[in-house]
Amino acid sequence: MSSYVVTGASRGIGLEFVRQLSDHPSNTVIAVVRNKSNIPHLAPLLARANVHAVQADVTSPEQLAEAAVEVGQITGGSLDVLIANAGISEKGAGVTLAQPGLDQRELGKAMVNMFEWNTVSAVWTNNAFLPLLRRGKQKKIIDTSSGLGDVEFTKKTNTSGMAPYSISKAALSFAVLKYAIELQPEGFTVVAISPGLVDTSSTKDTPPPTEEEMKQFAVVAETWAAAYPNWDRKPISVEESVRCQLQTIEAIGPQDNGRFMSHHNDDQWY
Repeated sequence: MSSYVVTGASRGIGLEFVRQLSDHPSNTVIAVVRNKSNIPHLAPLLARANVHAVQADVTSPEQLAEAAVEVGQITGGSLDVLIANAGISEKGAGVTLAQPGLDQRELGKAMVNMFEWNTVSAVWTNNAFLPLLRRGKQKKIIDTSSGLGDVEFTKKTNTSGMAPYSISKAALSFAVLKYAIELQPEGFTVVAISPGLVDTSSTKDTPPPTEEEMKQFAVVAETWAAAYPNWDRKPISVEESVRCQLQTIEAIGPQDNGRFMSHHNDDQWY
């Protein structure tokens, strides 16, 4: 029997983590969501006896601390695996750093916003649940990163877009390494995992991409495909991404501490 906390669990990849993990009745799965009164996609899974919903905004350390207390009451005071999946992304090809006419204040706001959501919030999440993880059996922290935060991928694909997002994810991977070094004596495994390029449209609560954003993505896709000829230019499903991630999470141990890996347990980001 294992216990899991999944943040960003009301839709997309987080929702699928809850679904696949709770398929095993012996698991206890706690879905952390921003608003328990608005979880239409998650609500059916709450009929399962091993699924629980806890409310917290991951950009609030106070709410996360309260959520950890509630989780401890559910699990008996411990936690085996934390999957810190919550975060935000940019639409289309996103922002570059040197594009003409860019409002510098808006660029700064975009960078700070991404850093808070994708880096700082993960640190707050990890820290909130650390006391429970210290009493767990597996002691695994999984922070969701992105191949766009990988230096070699960025060089190989010549990708300048989505700069604030990419920078925030690169920072997250470095934070993971810092955690890994600090927590290694306690037997922790702390890793950053990229879920791949995933189609989460079925549960999104935002408008679909515009025609211009689709054109931007097509240009980026051509560049990536040139660098990675085996990529078929299509996002993978949430089911495939989470299945691969769970296989990776199951396989890793202290020897992998601090790694930044893909859902395939390597550096194949697509």
